[in-house]
Amino acid sequence: MYSKKKKLEKPDVCKICRDGENLLCCDTCSRLFHGDCHLPPVQTERRPWSCTFCRIKKSSGSQQCHKESEVLARPMGPEEQLKCEFLLLEIYCHSDNDCSEKMSHDNYTPEIFECMKNLKMLNEIGKKLREQWYPNVEGFMRDMRLIFQNHRAFNKCKDLFLLGITLEKKFEKNFTEVFAIQEIK
Repeated sequence: MYSKKKKLEKPDVCKICRDGENLLCCDTCSRLFHGDCHLPPVQTERRPWSCTFCRIKKSSGSQQCHKESEVLARPMGPEEQLKCEFLLLEIYCHSDNDCSEKMSHDNYTPEIFECMKNLKMLNEIGKKLREQWYPNVEGFMRDMRLIFQNHRAFNKCKDLFLLGITLEKKFEKNFTEVFAIQEIK
């Protein structure tokens, strides 16, 4: 007998957009993605293939700690690119799902419209990362922080406001951990 929760779960869906069909499986873990949802986009001829989540986990050995200002000034090399892609994918995994879930309950309130604008801004940041548009980490972080700043300024719906605050805290925590930023006391 299946429980109600079990029925609602979609086991074969993209980790990012939560949709099915034409999925590619990471050869290191069990995560599934559409080629274009993943950052960087999956090159199907490249086998074996590890997703960004697995690549970050593998590369996150003992790192020397840095000040945030040093990290922000870094040129966007391959390692920084991977870390920024990871940070964006983490936000996609949470914001798209939570915003979509809220949309079905509230039916396009002005707050949902703002939430969707923020998701479009995330897509723009993803496009900039794919095209290697950011010369340094600071440009990426400025764009991401602007989304959270706009969310706080324009979202009056308590639930969505709190969701944005939660996502921002998660993003900043991930940023600090992934880039091994030293907390200044």
